[in-house]
Amino acid sequence: MKKLILIAAIAMPLMCEAAKKPVPLSPEAGAALAGKTIVVTRHAKPGFVAMTAGKAGFALLGAGLMIAAGNKIVGENGIEDPADIIERELAPALVAHYGAKLKEGPSPVVKPTKAREIAATQADGDYLLDVNSIGWSFAYYPTDWNNYWTGYTAHVQLIERASGKLLSDMACGANNQKHPSPPTREQMLENHAQLLKDATASHGWSCVHTLAKEQFLLPDGAVAAIPAEFVDPLAAYAARSKGAPAPAATPTAAATPAN
Repeated sequence: MKKLILIAAIAMPLMCEAAKKPVPLSPEAGAALAGKTIVVTRHAKPGFVAMTAGKAGFALLGAGLMIAAGNKIVGENGIEDPADIIERELAPALVAHYGAKLKEGPSPVVKPTKAREIAATQADGDYLLDVNSIGWSFAYYPTDWNNYWTGYTAHVQLIERASGKLLSDMACGANNQKHPSPPTREQMLENHAQLLKDATASHGWSCVHTLAKEQFLLPDGAVAAIPAEFVDPLAAYAARSKGAPAPAATPTAAATPAN
């Protein structure tokens, strides 16, 4: 019971974010972007939740231990925030399609999460593309404590800076919970956590494609195809472990979020 309470406490913010009704960019708002400047705003990297059976035994106290352990893994192995991938791949595709331009320089990191408050943090630019990693984690299965899955949730907003009006809003979630070849914790963390890096990057790429298609209505090909190593890293790892060829990436798989 304590473990179920802990899991619910950690998952609730992610579930609430994902439950918000998406607001796709309207054709009228998209047309208004032409010639305008978009500023990308970011948020601090969230704590990585490393959910292990041992720490889950401490119930709610274990949440802090899991985040501390997860942040140590991320820091020691240099694991990229998937929001970096979303910004790097989605923002240029958005401005290219709608004829806008990106403000040069590093993206400002902001604390507010509401559209009007985010808009108030910036003194220039016509629109703000706010990219926020809500949460990321790995966790064991309730019926299989030896194997693990990874998950990620992001939230992206397009905001008119002067008015603070929210023009487009969508949360994206990706995970490999139902994957047929879940790795052990040791496998995820070996070789400087390479498999964990690949899995989280895969989630970031999945969100790029989901947001491009469903939030910003970009046509096929507007964003780059998912690199082969991030299409299904768990299957590729399992194949290497068995000495079999890795499954070939296909265009369909590249555009499909992990599940």
